[in-house]
Amino acid sequence: MASDPLFGWDLTFKTVEKDIKRKADVIITFIHFNLIKRGFKSIGVGDERTLSGDEDKSELLPTGWNDNENYTLRYVLDEKLYILHGLNTDGNLIVNLMRSEDLAVSNVAVKIDDAVKEMSGPIEKMLPSHKDLMFNVKRDLIDTITERSTTTAHTQTTSNSNNRRANDDPLRVPPRPMPGVNPDTPDLWELPPANLPNIGRSDLDPFAPGGGGMIFNPFGPRRDPENPGLGIPGGLPRGAVPPGARFDPFGPPGAGPMPGRRRAPPDADHLPPPGFNDNMFL
Repeated sequence: MASDPLFGWDLTFKTVEKDIKRKADVIITFIHFNLIKRGFKSIGVGDERTLSGDEDKSELLPTGWNDNENYTLRYVLDEKLYILHGLNTDGNLIVNLMRSEDLAVSNVAVKIDDAVKEMSGPIEKMLPSHKDLMFNVKRDLIDTITERSTTTAHTQTTSNSNNRRANDDPLRVPPRPMPGVNPDTPDLWELPPANLPNIGRSDLDPFAPGGGGMIFNPFGPRRDPENPGLGIPGGLPRGAVPPGARFDPFGPPGAGPMPGRRRAPPDADHLPPPGFNDNMFL
């Protein structure tokens, strides 16, 4: 019956049985049978990647298909050329099916001695695991490449995408506004509000309006006259020292606190005053 997946195998094998030389030939014959079942037509041997249009299409394996240790067979499906490569190496048969139009490739690997037990007779004796092999050939070698889109389809999709207006692209990055111009809809490029200092902005935005770099200038116009900042003798920013924490004053010797501020009391870590000697080393 035509619904039998092995329908036609006996006839296919009988046409090449006298040509079988090695176990790998049985596997190639079985793969050829599966290709023919899916609509492929054989057009000869070789790796020529162009079609002349006058090739003879056949369901039979071409003459000389197993003259070499490795296999190179040409097939046609839907007016597209496919080339089957079979590489016999280290007891494995690696089979690639390439679509010449866009060089898309599918492949399947078979361990020869495990797959082929006999070189003639019923398929149950020649290929005891023929059901698994047929499934792998259909899934990995044939369906993978015949169901994959071709270059023509990809080009058409790309062309249609290019015809869309740029404004319709949801991934389009909005244009960056000029410095000092606030867009109608605020975005990441919008300048910060006027009440926030632009400290460090010029290091990130070469088009930013005037301002310092990442280092804050304590002598600049933005400094707090009541809290000059780190590095100014006798002064620190508010909150720099937690309440109750011990902290040694710093700054040049003899520099006192700012006018109007009470001198901080000394703590246990202060050095002794000049001239003090408790004779502790006598």
